Amino acid sequence: MKTFFLACFTMFVFAASLAFAQPKISIQGGDTQDWGKVKPKDSPLKASIKITNEGSEELKISDVRPGCGCTTAPLDKKELKPGEFATMDVSLNVGATSGMLTKSITISSNDPVSPTKVLYLKADVVRPIQILPTQYLSFGELTVGSKGEAKVTIKNTSTQTIVLSDFEATNGISINLMKPTTIPGGGEVEIIAKVSPKEKGYFNGAVKMKTDHPDFPTLDLTAYGNVKASIVDPK
Repeated sequence: MKTFFLACFTMFVFAASLAFAQPKISIQGGDTQDWGKVKPKDSPLKASIKITNEGSEELKISDVRPGCGCTTAPLDKKELKPGEFATMDVSLNVGATSGMLTKSITISSNDPVSPTKVLYLKADVVRPIQILPTQYLSFGELTVGSKGEAKVTIKNTSTQTIVLSDFEATNGISINLMKPTTIPGGGEVEIIAKVSPKEKGYFNGAVKMKTDHPDFPTLDLTAYGNVKASIVDPK
């Protein structure tokens, strides 16, 4: 009888050990990579993230999926024995973002408790010059021989004055600013672009200028629109 109970106890312990023998994924430093305040020239933002297997069985990472095309996250290995770690080299392009930026990377593995793990990426992009609403001069629908207009606002979010100069416009575009223009700290100026297209089809052009800010030596605005043929009165 003692032998029977001993055998049952041994089987129970063995089964329990199998039940608790499992991989466990962990991201060293926590589930958030926060770069804090950054400048556009710091892009792409980079970080080396260590992923550890804190379990007692081999961890197999099946997928690493960034939340957008602005993020890359190659992993140096995907199979980790207990206690081993892999390095994920994260790169985040801030693009034209201003202010708080939040992205994510989803990691899938054979961890039975946390089969998907999310790493959040955060940064506060401090951009002294903002172009609102976008960096594009959209003329929309145009007509051959008729004047179209597009506007953007250039805002100085810093406390220092910024001077715009050396304005250039292509493909027949004219703008309201041609002389050096000073934008005080916290101030803004409106760029008004006009054009009278001569041919139907897709229209594109550009407005360029220089600034005295070290982080933004030049500003380029892309202009576009769709030109239709003019309506001629048969009379």
